[in-house]
Amino acid sequence: PEGTELRKLRPIRSENRATLIASIARGRRWLDELIGDATTTTEGIAKRESCSVRKVNMTISLAFLAPDLVRAAMDGRLPHGMGVARLTDLPAEWSRQYAILGLST
Repeated sequence: PEGTELRKLRPIRSENRATLIASIARGRRWLDELIGDATTTTEGIAKRESCSVRKVNMTISLAFLAPDLVRAAMDGRLPHGMGVARLTDLPAEWSRQYAILGLST
């Protein structure tokens, strides 16, 4: 359509989509660990996974993505450029996620 950015016309790359879906699943799993076991910490997860605490926290933030965004990722309908790096720093409020990403709800 006229006036639409090229970036929004192309779907997310399949490699990026697979990485994003795996990261969302990992974030949800780590969040479940933190909620389910009072002795689990982000530091402990980082040590076990050989990564930084920052990476653990950023990955856990993906557990708070709006369900429609997760579904769009799984279906390959997210626009090009909507990968892990772009989605890890979003607020938990779903309507703000859409606004920041420039997507309609």
